[in-house]
Amino acid sequence: MTLDIQDPELAPLLASLKPYACSLLERAGMHALRLHADSVSPEHLLSILMEDEDSAAHAAVLHAFADPETISGEALAISPGLMVVASGSTLPFSPRAAGVLARARVLGAAGSAVEVGTANLLAQAAAALDEDSQAALRAAGLPIGAASPASAEPPALGAALFKHFSAPAKRALSAANRLAAGQRLRAIAPAHLLLGCLMEDAHLAQVLGLSFQRARILLGARTADDSLPAPRRLPPDPTLIGLLRGLPAGSDSLALLARFLSGETPELAQILIRSKVTAAFLARARGAFLDPEAAQEPGPPRR
Repeated sequence: MTLDIQDPELAPLLASLKPYACSLLERAGMHALRLHADSVSPEHLLSILMEDEDSAAHAAVLHAFADPETISGEALAISPGLMVVASGSTLPFSPRAAGVLARARVLGAAGSAVEVGTANLLAQAAAALDEDSQAALRAAGLPIGAASPASAEPPALGAALFKHFSAPAKRALSAANRLAAGQRLRAIAPAHLLLGCLMEDAHLAQVLGLSFQRARILLGARTADDSLPAPRRLPPDPTLIGLLRGLPAGSDSLALLARFLSGETPELAQILIRSKVTAAFLARARGAFLDPEAAQEPGPPRR
């Protein structure tokens, strides 16, 4: 359950699109869910359009000598969601890492802490590790408490969450992003949060008697979090509805891409224009590039 395809405004718009274009919107919903967003926005859709190597939109962008990966990355960086945005990499938090952030904030507030510090963040990250990782760190002398009760979970996460984190804790989040990106992972996991705290807070590492280098060795290859986000029904963002309303019946992925240049989403339009993907080019490309479903349709009989 991701994009709410039964939304009264969205449902009739989806019904007028070609099936492949509808599937791209559903995948945009899955992408938004992975980013812990509260709704599905045009930014999520553009990222997915550029990631899909089979779509007509992706093929047209390549024909324009543009880089779909770059466009997708720029759209990701301004997408609604919970993630770390950096020049070298932009990554969301894994489901368990998002829980770590939420619990650290809630428990910090319960303890009258003005900000979430690295000690609080590290403690919650350690409690979210798998049993083998916890055993290795305990053997090295790191005290690890039990995971916080479910009642400590807030109902939702938002980007404003980070304003409650101290400067060292924010640096730890950035370090965690670099560590996850260095491993070519798709999300920041609890292990990266723990390592980021040790990397950025030398005093904390000294107090705990565990250096960043030692913890990294002990964790080894057990740093990724492949858990899936809990299913949620995400509504379409009003801007996404406006984008889809301007599409003619039977639109494909190329028509979806062209709508980003219509004025509904000026920031996303600038991303495309900087890559030389213009409305005029996409108009010329219409019919020259096809989505998989259209490419498989039989043509008219030959004489």
